[in-house]
Amino acid sequence: MQKLLDKTNTKNLAEQITKLSSGKVLVIGDIILDEFLIGSPERISREAPVIILEHISSQFALGGASNAAHNISSYGAKSFLVGVVGDDMYSEAIENECLKREIVPALVVDKERPTTVKTRILSMSHKHPTSSIQFKQQLLRLDRLSRDKLSSKIEKETINKFDTFINQANAVLISDYELGLCSKDLIDHVINNSNKLNKPVIVDAPYNFQRFKGSYMITPNQPDTEHTVGFSIKTDDDLIKAGQKLLDISGTENILITRGSEGMALFDGSNPEKPFILPAFNVSEVFDVTGAGDTVAGTIACALSVKCPKESACIISNLAASKVVKKYGTSVTTTHELIGYLKEL
Repeated sequence: MQKLLDKTNTKNLAEQITKLSSGKVLVIGDIILDEFLIGSPERISREAPVIILEHISSQFALGGASNAAHNISSYGAKSFLVGVVGDDMYSEAIENECLKREIVPALVVDKERPTTVKTRILSMSHKHPTSSIQFKQQLLRLDRLSRDKLSSKIEKETINKFDTFINQANAVLISDYELGLCSKDLIDHVINNSNKLNKPVIVDAPYNFQRFKGSYMITPNQPDTEHTVGFSIKTDDDLIKAGQKLLDISGTENILITRGSEGMALFDGSNPEKPFILPAFNVSEVFDVTGAGDTVAGTIACALSVKCPKESACIISNLAASKVVKKYGTSVTTTHELIGYLKEL
């Protein structure tokens, strides 16, 4: 790892991290609200063999496309969020959470679908007499969502929101959780119009990469990559073969395969035989990988928006992901944290 950082020049990397605060990114995609209901376990119910929790607190966090937008704004960058929500109290919660985090919400309200909410019920351990440490255990998750395609009216309104804000951004991130927003017409409009304005389009999506032809970079994880190419990645040759096949399938300029404890691999369409390999940072300290993909995509988009070289953008995103997986739930990091972390390595 030291060799990688020496080659990249740690000082220059720190300067590029500092530049993130000048970023301007438009995020368009599936907006998710993460809800956490936290309670203290008291007894077993007489109604059924289940634990009764006494409510302690409720918390909201931004997920999906809105988590990617939050990662961008956490660097002090300008983040515009385009997406669809329902006509309910959760859409108000999303708007409030965005405003708190200095994200510009460009939300389209669809009265025919619910706001996507993932509710996690957590049990808080009782305090031990000799310790102040308490642990949270997730007991259940309840998802409220619709995977229906947008109506033509709502899709047009969403495209209009994109057109309103695209000129204020220097890069675009498409965040596709397969919840109905990313239709072929919408994707084509976003990519074609961004390319006309010379704004790179980064895509975070699990499958169907051929839809994103003309994008600048797609950031699949290894399981999704293996699903698409039809074979497991067990060797370096497998990795190179998979990267080349994804480039052919997608028609994108670059593929970044995120590999968890194995790091990342960046494939440039102009030289796919020689990927840029990044090992993982501090693998032993992983606590929670929730939202790490949003962090990678959001950080790369932010870095590219300030003209960082793509290799440096990937290294910075690797640093950022290594920070957020040490935190519980959908988390973010800051430029200050990243520079401090860089000095520790």
